[in-house]
Amino acid sequence: MKLKKQIASVLACGMLLASVPTEAMAYETPEIVRVGLESVCKNASSATIGVWDLYVGMVWDDEFEEGGMVTSNGTFTAKPATGEYIMIESEMYLDEAMDLAKSLTNMGYDAYASYLMDQEWTVAVKGASRAEVENASRQNTSKKSFEGFTVTGGEVKLLLKEDAVMMGGNVGDTFKLNGNPYRGMLTFSVNGTAMTAVNVIDLEEYLYGVVPSEMPQSYEKEALKAQAVAARTYAMTKLGAHTGSGYQLCDGTNCQVYKGYSNEAVPTTAAVDATEGEVACYNGSPIEAVFSSSTGGYTENSENVWYAAVPYLRAVPEIAEYGDNTWTRELTLDELTALLETKGAGIGEAKDIVITKLSTGGRVQEIQIVGTAGTRTLNKETLRTYFSAACGSLPSKMFTINGKGGEIGQYGGEVSRTETTAKGGGLLAAAASQGIVVKTDGVLSHLNGKNISVDVKSSSKSSVSADNGNYEVYDVNISTVKNGKFLFEGIGVGHGVGLSQKGAQAMAQLGYDYEDILYHYYTGITIED
Repeated sequence: MKLKKQIASVLACGMLLASVPTEAMAYETPEIVRVGLESVCKNASSATIGVWDLYVGMVWDDEFEEGGMVTSNGTFTAKPATGEYIMIESEMYLDEAMDLAKSLTNMGYDAYASYLMDQEWTVAVKGASRAEVENASRQNTSKKSFEGFTVTGGEVKLLLKEDAVMMGGNVGDTFKLNGNPYRGMLTFSVNGTAMTAVNVIDLEEYLYGVVPSEMPQSYEKEALKAQAVAARTYAMTKLGAHTGSGYQLCDGTNCQVYKGYSNEAVPTTAAVDATEGEVACYNGSPIEAVFSSSTGGYTENSENVWYAAVPYLRAVPEIAEYGDNTWTRELTLDELTALLETKGAGIGEAKDIVITKLSTGGRVQEIQIVGTAGTRTLNKETLRTYFSAACGSLPSKMFTINGKGGEIGQYGGEVSRTETTAKGGGLLAAAASQGIVVKTDGVLSHLNGKNISVDVKSSSKSSVSADNGNYEVYDVNISTVKNGKFLFEGIGVGHGVGLSQKGAQAMAQLGYDYEDILYHYYTGITIED
C-alpha cells in the first residue's frame, strides 16, 4: 500500500457541480477505495470466485489482516445471507471452527464457519433451534439476526459479514469474479436477497485498471500521464457517489470505467507510477477533472453542459486533435414529427430546426424545433440526446445542419507565437516527425490515418495559455430545413468540457508534456503531490 499524502482540499462529491469550494480544508488522499463492480455483479443472487486459495480477513489501517485461509478445487460460490442464525458463543481459530462445522454438518445441520474479526471465528447454524445446536455441539449459543454472505466450495461453508474481505492467491494476489480478474480485496454489499461485488483496492492499483479503460494504451506517454492525473483527481472528487450502496465508486461511466487486472497495460501502468500521488488542484482543492474523447476544435464552459460556472472548466481553443473525429446524422421532417409525438411535445407537425445560439468555435448552444403549433427549445446535453430515438444521439454539439451554423473543426489554439520548442526544431518539425499535417487555415487534413490541424503561426511548446477572454455565446436565427431533411455534420465526441483525450494525444505528439496538457485544459490549476 502507498503512503498517505496530505493535501489541502474539500471533497466535491456528486455530478457537476452544484458549487465550488471557496475555503480549503485538510484531508487525506485515500490509500484504498471501495469500487462497486456493477458491470460484473450488481444486485445478483450469486457470484463465482475463481481462486484455489481464498484468504479471509479484515481491513485494518488500510491493510489486509488475514484471519484464515480455505482451499477449493478452483471455484467458490458466494450468495447473500440474511435472517436468523444460531451462533456458538465461543471464539476459536479457523481450524477449530472448521472441525466443529464439519461435525455438525455430518449430523445433518446447515453449519458454517463464521468469521468474527482478527483470527477469531465461531460456528453458525441455520434452520435449527438453540436447544438442538447446544445439544449437538455441547456449546452455549445465542440467536442472532445476520446480514452478509455465504461462501461455499471449500472444505466447509463460510458465513461472512459485509465488513469481512477476501484475497485471492492467483498471480499477483488476484482473484477472479465471474471470470474477471482483479487486484486487491473482495467483499459484497448485501441488500436482502441481492448483492453487489465490491473491490477494496489501493487507489494507485485501481488507476492501473482505469487509465487503459479510458484512454488507448497506444497513446503517447505524456498523454497517458495527463490522463492518469485527471483520473486520480476525478476519483477523489467522486468518493461519495455510491456510499448509500456500500461502496464509494462504481466501475462504469457514472464514475470511471474500470476493467480490473486483465485490462492493465505496461504503458498505462508506467504513467500511473510516474505521476504517483499527483493531483490537479484549484485553490488547493482537487478539481472535478472531467474529460471527453474529442472537442472538435474548442472545449466547452461547464455551465453550457451542466449548470454551474466552474472557474477551472473554461472553454479554450484546441491546439490540435488526433484522429478523424467527424460524424454525420440524418433526420427527415416526418421522422422528427413522429419523435415529437412520441415525446408528447405538443407542438404539432415539425416544420424546421432553427439554430438560436452559437458559441466561439462553432458549437451549437441552443436550437428550436419549430412546429405547426409551437416550438420546443433544446440546450445543454438535452440538445445531444433528444434525437436518439430517431437518428441516434448527436456525438457532440459541434455540428452544422445542412451546412448551416458556425465554422467547426478549427484548430490552432493560442499558446505562444514563437516557433521554438524546448525539444528543438520548432512546431513544424515536431509535427512533421509525427506525420501530422500542419495547416494554417484550420481545415482538417489526413495523413497516415491521422487527422490533425495546427496553426503554425500561433502554436508552440512554450507558455501554454488557457485564455477564455475571446469566448462568447451569440444569439443567432438560422433556419436549417432543406428539402424536408436535416443533415447533421459534426466533429468531436462527448460533452467537450475539460481535457480532450484526442487533444492530449496530439499535444503529446507535438512535444508538450503532461503538465502542459493539464494546464491547457484546466484553467488556473496547480499540480500537487
